Amino acid sequence: MENSPLIFGMESTSDTYLNDGFQVYDDEYSSGYDSTDFSDLESRGSVEESYDSLYGSRGSLEGSCGSLKTSDSKVNLMPPLNTEEFMNYRSTTTLCDNLRLILAMPDLCDVTFIVGPRKIPVHGVRAVLGTRSRVFYQLILKHTSMKTAEEEKVKKTKKKSKKDKVKASMGHDNKLVIPVTKYDSEVFSMLIEFVHCGKVNITEDTVAGLFCAAHHFQLEDLSKACLDFVEHCLKIGNAKTILFSTRCYSQHSASKYLFDKIYSLLEGRYIKMLEETAV
Repeated sequence: MENSPLIFGMESTSDTYLNDGFQVYDDEYSSGYDSTDFSDLESRGSVEESYDSLYGSRGSLEGSCGSLKTSDSKVNLMPPLNTEEFMNYRSTTTLCDNLRLILAMPDLCDVTFIVGPRKIPVHGVRAVLGTRSRVFYQLILKHTSMKTAEEEKVKKTKKKSKKDKVKASMGHDNKLVIPVTKYDSEVFSMLIEFVHCGKVNITEDTVAGLFCAAHHFQLEDLSKACLDFVEHCLKIGNAKTILFSTRCYSQHSASKYLFDKIYSLLEGRYIKMLEETAV
């Protein structure tokens, strides 16, 4: 991905500053983190208010390379004097790659989930998990309190050996271990990667598990993506694998909603086929 400047601070109608070479936003790439999208704003006025609040009320941009509006609708060909230039630069791809690398290095992570019956370790960063999901935050807080209480209990019953003191000084005691029994290790690993990096490859085998996990950890954007993928698969006739994977997560409350959604879409598709046949 090319890293390109997004917004220049000096606003002018001069072609030197507004031309096709500069794009205001690049929507082709996304980190998955919450961001403001022009399509989500209620009106053009709200867009202008957003610009005014960030960069000062000196006019508004029409699209990515439109003309500058002024109060008297006159074009000022000279740039304003004594205006400090600035540039808003983003490089989310590099950030995502770095976070993915951190997940592959357990020594840089401070929480480990022991997942599934095979007890597969899945590593993560508490700060990222806690800020992205309130449920993860509460889960981490709960197990941190339990760990602290257990350490205090052990401290009262026996003295620390020299080996224990060395481990504590090296930070080994800071790593949190949380058991996760209701998810497949592959699905949970994909969920953790999405929370950190904002990207995930949804497949027919994993969509049910990811949807249940997204519902459980209150990740609405991932839930919607999973439902969109299910709808797409059902439209092209790929329902068997999705139904099977959904049955594997029948113990989750979200699976009932997913079943209802699947059967509703299948019923609608069947009725449509009957109507086309009758015609």
